[in-house]
Amino acid sequence: MIITAKALVWVLLAGVVLPVGWARAAEDDDKSVGEILFKIHDVVPEKDVDGKVLYCNVGATFFNRTSVDVSNVALSLLWNDEVIGETIDQEERADKEQRRTNPDAARSRYSTSGFTSKTVSLQLKLPPLKSMQQVSLKTKVDTDRCFLLLNDMDIKVTNCGTAAMNGKVSRQGCDNLFRYVSPMNAEYYTEFKEVSLEQQLMEEDKAFDAAEKELDKVYQETLDAIKNITAEVSGAEE
Repeated sequence: MIITAKALVWVLLAGVVLPVGWARAAEDDDKSVGEILFKIHDVVPEKDVDGKVLYCNVGATFFNRTSVDVSNVALSLLWNDEVIGETIDQEERADKEQRRTNPDAARSRYSTSGFTSKTVSLQLKLPPLKSMQQVSLKTKVDTDRCFLLLNDMDIKVTNCGTAAMNGKVSRQGCDNLFRYVSPMNAEYYTEFKEVSLEQQLMEEDKAFDAAEKELDKVYQETLDAIKNITAEVSGAEE
């Protein structure tokens, strides 16, 4: 009876322990190489004598929190202006409806899309950046909507450079190397800290070891409980 109970416990716990082990093996095989943090700051509009915004001066800081050196990396950052975008969409819907209901009517010469766009873009080329090093650069964006530049943006790596030669980077994907830190994040207002990949892996190992110990504890408690029940059943049969 006790042997059968032990076997039952092993079968039950195998459903938990084995998947965890397989997940750990897969995780070790496809471990992330890390990330490159970046933030946009010092956004200052450049104006003409009449106060019209000509373009926006911006600063960008990158911190390479990966295990590899990168170079020849180019990014395309794209900000969506939801207000302008909705205005353009409304005008297009109205024009389409007018063409349907009154095709001979004169069309308005004015359209928001004729002098502005739904998006603001910035092309950035990063200088060589070694592992655990930081670099800052200054550039400008040809727009008068400087307020957009501290918002979240779409990030596309247009050239991954020598980083693509690293096997783990290739599996992770170059686009996933970069993480934008916005002003809504407390990390934005502090210096980026040097958290090495080894330190990250150590923390993950600690968490996994703690989970293993918890599973061992659950197994032992379950086995003891079944032993007690078996003893009580045996005593009652006698």
